[in-house]
Amino acid sequence: MKDFYVISVSENEGIPLFFEEVWKPTLPEFNQVVKNPERSRFADSYEMKAGLDRFEVDVVFERYIASSEFVRMCESQNCSFIDIPLKIVLLGGAETEKEYRFFCVLSRCSLLDSEISVFTLMDERLLRPSEEREGMSPVYDRIDRFVPRKGVLEDLFYCEELKQVVCSSLFKAAYDEKGLAGLEFQKIDDDFVYASWG
Repeated sequence: MKDFYVISVSENEGIPLFFEEVWKPTLPEFNQVVKNPERSRFADSYEMKAGLDRFEVDVVFERYIASSEFVRMCESQNCSFIDIPLKIVLLGGAETEKEYRFFCVLSRCSLLDSEISVFTLMDERLLRPSEEREGMSPVYDRIDRFVPRKGVLEDLFYCEELKQVVCSSLFKAAYDEKGLAGLEFQKIDDDFVYASWG
């Protein structure tokens, strides 16, 4: 059985999560928490001016940026995504050494085995009206025991319960083998606890 990992930005790579960025053309608005964007809404290529002196990491999911090397690795994994050529221009007009792509994970998956996991759902009075939430997955306040369900085939996906990108142990092994940079991995095991408010 595969292990699974929650993916977050590595704090050791020197790239801030928030930085000034100007996309040309402008990216379409979308909310991945609710649903995936459609490929047809995007341009054929993008340029992004970044308020940074350097940008050397391979992936920042929160900014929808990935190196071409990362994308090639993903092509060998069980996952679906959008990738579009992206030119990043740094402060002073410098260009990055690596080639980059706009990158958005499209695989979505419910990972939690709700029969044997221990969790608390969000108080529905704190959420949007029920008619606006129709068809959406439950919102979890806490998950104290997260047991992944069997039969999940995807290696990289947006996890419906955690509202974050999650990967399999196969994906993590490929990432580590290639020596890519930008991500940290937290294993979903007996010590893993999810709290929506931190």
